[in-house]
Amino acid sequence: MTDAEIHAGLTEVFHEAFGDDSLVLTPQTSAADVKGWDSVKMVSIILGVEQHFDIRLRSREVDRLKNVGDLAALVKTKKAE
Repeated sequence: MTDAEIHAGLTEVFHEAFGDDSLVLTPQTSAADVKGWDSVKMVSIILGVEQHFDIRLRSREVDRLKNVGDLAALVKTKKAE
């Protein structure tokens, strides 16, 4: 899976989670940058990512995430397994 495919998939998940198709993600995008991104929304994002990419994320992996770039890297690692 390419970086572009992962980015497109994450964008789709975030648009769905936030109900905002104008949301633009960068690798540096973090919860502090997106209005409404709280712990409840994070659960929606993680569930969406797991479903979209057909992967399972562990709590300790999610706890280490700092931004969208970290999430994309984790998805890439999981898809390569």
